[in-house]
Amino acid sequence: MRLYRARAVRGAGGTFDALDASGSVAGPLGWRFNDPQTPILYTAEREALAVLEVAVRPGWESVREVLIAPIELPDDSVADLADLGLALPGDWNARPAAPAARRLARLFLERAALRSPRPLGVRVPSVLSASDYNVLLDPARLAACRPGAVHCLAFKALLATRS
Repeated sequence: MRLYRARAVRGAGGTFDALDASGSVAGPLGWRFNDPQTPILYTAEREALAVLEVAVRPGWESVREVLIAPIELPDDSVADLADLGLALPGDWNARPAAPAARRLARLFLERAALRSPRPLGVRVPSVLSASDYNVLLDPARLAACRPGAVHCLAFKALLATRS
């Protein structure tokens, strides 16, 4: 199975570790599906969704390029929420993210640890695209994942034409 991660670069150049989950706990509240105490690796099933997830964040106008990395993981290593006895809270897509939604990553990690075989990730719907999914990956199990070559989408020329 192939998933994607993207990272915005605002300054000159940049590096990108596609398997680094530290950014998921960098904010004071965490992100949509995790709290600040629960690291999780956010990925997308489609490259375009990975880029869109970066594009909707504040400061898009200062992005010079977007780095994108594919991540390969074993087939059948991603579970659906229902497979783990989990359901989205009714306000999962609220903005800002609701506290109940931020508990989902922790619940996934707890439930996944009890299963055999243990899933590497869980599919969650995208707030941005009704037909696409993100996948939350367990950062403790990333040895089973293989990041591919990072490629770059340059936005400097695009941004110059917008002014």
